[in-house]
Amino acid sequence: MNISFVTIPVTSLDETIKFYQEVMDFQIVTRFGAGPQMEIVFMSDKNGNQLEFIQKSGESIQHDGSISIGFYVEDINATEAYLREHHVNIDQAPMTLPSGVKLMHARDLNGVALGFVQRPSK
Repeated sequence: MNISFVTIPVTSLDETIKFYQEVMDFQIVTRFGAGPQMEIVFMSDKNGNQLEFIQKSGESIQHDGSISIGFYVEDINATEAYLREHHVNIDQAPMTLPSGVKLMHARDLNGVALGFVQRPSK
């Protein structure tokens, strides 16, 4: 069994698409209407991992961080600088755990928690 995608409800599909394309380097896989009041987009990162964003007309969604997406990065400090350049809210600056793993926490425009992990060098 493999995970196919994760579904996240959003208030503005267009703004979410722009963020994930321009900042997170995701691409649209497919976008379609799912009835008169709902629109869906599937987006994929360069490895084929997919997120499904759903917008229902008239619904205002703001996540409290209970949804979290994790990303492995090569350089946590460069990632922090890149995110700050793109005005992404950083909740926790990079920190190093005793294991050597480096972590940073941010949020997307919907309040979804974004975790960034740099593995220790070998």
